[in-house]
Amino acid sequence: MSEVSVTMAAERLGVNVSRVRSLLNSGRLAGRRVGSVWLVDSSDVERRRAATKGVKGRPLSARVTWTSAALFDGLGTDWLSSAERSRLSARWQTSGGAAQVCRWWMQSRATATRYRIAPDDIAELLKFEGVVAGGISAASHYGTGLGHSAEAEIYASTATAKRLVDEFFLLADPQGNLTVHEVTADTHWHCRTARIVEGVQVAPRLIVAADLLDSDDTRSRSAGAALLTDVLSSHRERQGQLVAS
Repeated sequence: MSEVSVTMAAERLGVNVSRVRSLLNSGRLAGRRVGSVWLVDSSDVERRRAATKGVKGRPLSARVTWTSAALFDGLGTDWLSSAERSRLSARWQTSGGAAQVCRWWMQSRATATRYRIAPDDIAELLKFEGVVAGGISAASHYGTGLGHSAEAEIYASTATAKRLVDEFFLLADPQGNLTVHEVTADTHWHCRTARIVEGVQVAPRLIVAADLLDSDDTRSRSAGAALLTDVLSSHRERQGQLVAS
């Protein structure tokens, strides 16, 4: 197996080094640790680069990513001017709903790390204060038909993530069954944009779509693409209704 350094992988993918480390920690990029150094599978780097070939423009900032998610779910975005809302809507509509564009633009939403958790603890973890369900853990709430009680995907602040590690005895494992997206911004966008469903805080559809599109599972990626299309279509309809009124 041919391997490259984290720095070289970042250059080939057009992202920063911290993004490559996040992909490795979450198991979404193949590699191995040698002491404190990561070696990245070069064929997996090329696979990921091919998936975003032709995508132009810089990834969205964390603020714009979460703002997009709130806007498209019809949530309050009073921190935006009407002109900013229009520009943001127009930018997404020009994407054509392409899955690879979504993956590229949304990559700054959080830093992901994968852990191993006892399946029996997942239900309790999802109701932990400050935890917001994403990906496979939120998919069923949006009618995707996906669900898996033995896996979980969540968003949490840095402080909450540390508490989870201690209280649920989480072990870092790139092949683990729990993905923790750590939101480092003090604004806690994940909580500000979440909705409560059956006692669980759930991330907006655009965030969940991006999580599913990042999955290695074909069925999850297909569900993510369908959810993305639904998000953009419903937003267009709302915009049309506003103009008509």
